[in-house]
Amino acid sequence: MSSSASSSKGKRKLNAVKKLSVLIVTNDDISQNSYILCLQKFGVETLGVRNGFMAFNIHDKTQMRFDLILMSSTMPIMDDDNEEYRKLFMEAGLDECYEKPLTKEILQSLVEKISNKV
Repeated sequence: MSSSASSSKGKRKLNAVKKLSVLIVTNDDISQNSYILCLQKFGVETLGVRNGFMAFNIHDKTQMRFDLILMSSTMPIMDDDNEEYRKLFMEAGLDECYEKPLTKEILQSLVEKISNKV
């Protein structure tokens, strides 16, 4: 399956062997909805939850697994916005950390990186 996505450098094709899945964890409804809409245009399956506790439960209690997790680091439940937690996340396998808001170009770049790894 392939889907088209445009970038500032012209049109590129996103070639995915399987449909990618992304978990979006943020309590900001506007950001969550815009990320979902943008990622769905790239042909990505999305699931949005409002806090880290819900994300933890999805991972812990279901068989759902995601190719990419976008998570806000400052949220009312299970807040993780400090340098110590960031270091622990990196040691546990966090690949990258971006400042919000994520742009269409950043999301496209992340989808392309993940598509190439899958």
